[in-house]
Amino acid sequence: MYSSGNSSSLNHISQPFRIALIVIYSIVFLVGITGLSVMISLLKTNIRSLTTIAFLNLVIAHFIFLLTIPFRIYYYASQTWNLSLEFCKLVSAMVHIHTYIVFTIYTILLTVRFLQFYKIMQRTEFYRRLHALGASAVVWIVILLIMLPLILFQYGHESKSDEKQCFAFGKNVEKQEVYILNVILSLVIIAMSCILACIQVNILHTMIVKYGTSTRSQQEFWIQMKNFSFVVIMMICLVPYHVFRFIYLESNHHLTEINEVFLAITGLTCFDMLTFIGRGMCKLCFI
Repeated sequence: MYSSGNSSSLNHISQPFRIALIVIYSIVFLVGITGLSVMISLLKTNIRSLTTIAFLNLVIAHFIFLLTIPFRIYYYASQTWNLSLEFCKLVSAMVHIHTYIVFTIYTILLTVRFLQFYKIMQRTEFYRRLHALGASAVVWIVILLIMLPLILFQYGHESKSDEKQCFAFGKNVEKQEVYILNVILSLVIIAMSCILACIQVNILHTMIVKYGTSTRSQQEFWIQMKNFSFVVIMMICLVPYHVFRFIYLESNHHLTEINEVFLAITGLTCFDMLTFIGRGMCKLCFI
């Protein structure tokens, strides 16, 4: 599930690509830290709101992912891994876990917003704050129970690499079950992203036709523009990697450097937190 994004050896990554990876992950880290500080100050609204809960879980996912980035940067810079293999697996897998969690939250959030726009869903709040927090806790417990055993006991289990190397689990994609799972996950992400993008464009078109020149004065329009920013992030950060994935799965030994760059770009989803800078816009996003 997570094995398609790692090279067989850091020595196979040339210096220009290593520099590119260091730059990308450094940008992700700096933007992510800035975004986290913004989001933490904003998440003091109605904690029972489904939208707020979605953003809260998004912040948690970004935070856990950002904790692993310094280790990636250090490894690409020093070309040596001095920590345990298990921790290497965790850091390596986290970029993939982060991608799937972020995609899932985006999908849920946009689906709820679209249902609200079409008047299919009215209530989007939990009855009590405890219920909202409990629902989030259950989700994360399930994720940990499923992911941690896979990472520790299955991920990279058959890969043989020098103990001073990390992120060298690319051969796992040669296993048929891993190959099939990667294809299915990529198809789902590409298809859902395109569907959500089409729905969002249709909603914006509908509003422009309905309100004409006064569209920008409508509160709902700015809410939909906030949704549009998530769609754009999905199309720029997530879709290209999963499109390229089909090529990589067929000849992963020759495309490891390019694949690492595409994988790093998925981390730029942390830019989503910067879309909430601006108090007026932030208040709208939680309605």
